[in-house]
Amino acid sequence: MIPDEHTTPLRLERKSQDGSLWVIAVEHSPFIIGRREGSNLLLTAEGVSRKHAELLETSDGWRIRDCNSTNGTFVNGRRLTETLLLNHGDYITIGDIRFDVVGQIDDSECTMIINPDAENFERMLDLKAVIPHFQPMISLSDGALIGYEVLGRIIYEGLPNSPTELFQISRPLGRQIELSELFRNSALEYAAQIGVKELILFNTLPEEMNLESLARSLKKLRLSVPDLKLGMELHENAITDVRMMKRLRSMLNEQDMMLVYDDFGAGQSRLIELLDSVPDIVKFDRALIQNIQLRPEVSRTIIETLVKMARDAGIRTLAEGVNSREEAATCKAIGFELAQGYYFGRPAPL
Repeated sequence: MIPDEHTTPLRLERKSQDGSLWVIAVEHSPFIIGRREGSNLLLTAEGVSRKHAELLETSDGWRIRDCNSTNGTFVNGRRLTETLLLNHGDYITIGDIRFDVVGQIDDSECTMIINPDAENFERMLDLKAVIPHFQPMISLSDGALIGYEVLGRIIYEGLPNSPTELFQISRPLGRQIELSELFRNSALEYAAQIGVKELILFNTLPEEMNLESLARSLKKLRLSVPDLKLGMELHENAITDVRMMKRLRSMLNEQDMMLVYDDFGAGQSRLIELLDSVPDIVKFDRALIQNIQLRPEVSRTIIETLVKMARDAGIRTLAEGVNSREEAATCKAIGFELAQGYYFGRPAPL
């Protein structure tokens, strides 16, 4: 693989049903395609795996590799069985979505390419047309409210309301960090205005893990809401190594913010980094919690062991996606301290 700074950009084109043209700039290697949050190209369509495929720049050009997806990656109608060199004019099919491969395009050609959502997206950012939503987190021991996770929603004609779809629009435009900061800042400024006293957790993107830039952003955020009790959620895709986690932990301590490890148990969970950096809270992924009362005993025992390990390390544990009384009761019996999910409350304005 060649270093990112020498990457020759590749373009993927996709025509929507109304005939409008989407252009995705592939400007660094590797370039991950999938339905998992944090993918470079986020696809939520049916048939797309969490990490479906990746594009890699090699000495002889761009190659595509299937990442053991359930439904396969196809190039020119043939399912990939090995890494394949891409050429101008090839087409890639993932799920039911087709992308045409286009070679490097100069600036004059780029001016002819229009993303139909770009103008609406730019206006939404300028207007800060965000409606903060708050999802409650409760203590399983007594049902007391202990805080909220803040989330962003918009109502803007011409744009989807789904945050996942909005981030999918933002990434080809290079505005995903700006959108993340808008969601975060709007919600926390509103929480400060109405005097929220409970803990508030906010989300970050893997793309925000340039620690120097993140430090500036969080310092500015803390100055704007000095009295809020805050915690930053870190998705496992954002973790690179133990040293990075220790630096992040120190940086958050300086801003009096908690470190929250999100989606534990989704994909490849990094126990070493988890225990070495000692986050304040670990949120167990909803995939582990869904119908937990119906899981085989050995499965519940494994989860109970992980919960105990975290508790013994001084880490609070939270069950995500608790949607029924039975799930809540089982999580409490297993030893989870905290929980959130539709059973306790959906994301909503305060």
